[in-house]
Amino acid sequence: HYPRPQVLESVGSFERCLGSTGGGLVVREENWKTLRTGVVLYLNVAPTTIMTRIRGTDRPLLQTDNPLETLISLVEMRRERYERADVVVNVKANMDVQMTADACVKALHEFVDGNPPVIARLYR
Repeated sequence: HYPRPQVLESVGSFERCLGSTGGGLVVREENWKTLRTGVVLYLNVAPTTIMTRIRGTDRPLLQTDNPLETLISLVEMRRERYERADVVVNVKANMDVQMTADACVKALHEFVDGNPPVIARLYR
């Protein structure tokens, strides 16, 4: 269920591009290296909130006797990689799409302001 590396590489070749990936994409080291050519933002969402939001969808990895337990296990296995993201946005259960998007924009602005391009640092 992981995307082919060449798909990620082709998307990664665009400038000023926003990509949204599934949670398992970071598992493969080659995918992680490609993602790291840009700014990586991780939406940190509690598994119970994720389960509420995906209710009624068909998630292959969660077709188990206890989907919540499976999701918790998947998140824990991937947490170390997730937390290496450049930007982490903590999404609460009461945050709707607009609130989440606003939090992402704010966090990205803070990241960019704190990490100007090398050329900008030369002229300070």
